[in-house]
Amino acid sequence: MKKGASPRQSPGGSSPQLDYRVYLFGGGDVAVRAIVSPTLDVHATGLSYAVSFDDQPPRVVNVAADTTLRAWERWVSDNAIVTVTRHHLAAPGWHVLRFWMVDPGIVLQKLVVERGEVRPSYLGPPESFHRR
Repeated sequence: MKKGASPRQSPGGSSPQLDYRVYLFGGGDVAVRAIVSPTLDVHATGLSYAVSFDDQPPRVVNVAADTTLRAWERWVSDNAIVTVTRHHLAAPGWHVLRFWMVDPGIVLQKLVVERGEVRPSYLGPPESFHRR
């Protein structure tokens, strides 16, 4: 690792994270689709981030897990890597969605929380309406 470069982090506690407060009208199973910028596996051990809701344990995702030529072609043509994690929320209401840094170099473009079927679109649906 270069001098001054950020080391790999263990998600949880006070490690770097982005918190998003979200309101869901129902409990149950949800999927979180993370859209990140395509990048090379500069560590040769994968490039990872983690996702969690509320106080649930973070789920670590390696965005460079698929090393096939077909995957690389899709990442380059879409200018994005799309990964999905699945979570269970016991109740409707306010929740905190956390996106944790594991490896430096992951550039988050968008998070999409899905409850059920989402129509296909380039880079997901538009942002939800927000009232202050």
